[in-house]
Amino acid sequence: MKFRLVDKIVAWSPYQSISGIKAVSFEEYCLKEFFGDEPRLPETLLLESFLQLGNWLILLSSDFKETGMVVRISEVRFHGFLLPGQQLQMKVTLARQRDDGYELSGEGRVNGQTIISGLGCLAVPVPAAELMDPANLRVLFSEIYEPEEAVIA
Repeated sequence: MKFRLVDKIVAWSPYQSISGIKAVSFEEYCLKEFFGDEPRLPETLLLESFLQLGNWLILLSSDFKETGMVVRISEVRFHGFLLPGQQLQMKVTLARQRDDGYELSGEGRVNGQTIISGLGCLAVPVPAAELMDPANLRVLFSEIYEPEEAVIA
């Protein structure tokens, strides 16, 4: 089973940055309600959405030849919750290209409020064709790419 946690890519610039959206419907199967908390997307899936967007930047920048294997995350902070009916506007930037991979950082916002931020995510490039079919990824990208003005300044 594959989990697609980036619903839309709205802008990207090769080896620089990518902006996208994760929408949470009222019917999400994964919403948690622990100890009387209101339903929300679990933080692990919130982080996975963020990492998938960063991987799209690597895939697109390399013309679907490379994908990223996350080997380190220096810092991730959760500043709030992603609730049903909300859209997380995410932006991931390539902080620097290193000898051992790509160092990414970024943040996700809802209505201007930061919900997640991260620094120092190191993704090691691996051949995309070893893990997935690049032709299928191109089709998926054509389905989720809806260019518009960048959502996070």
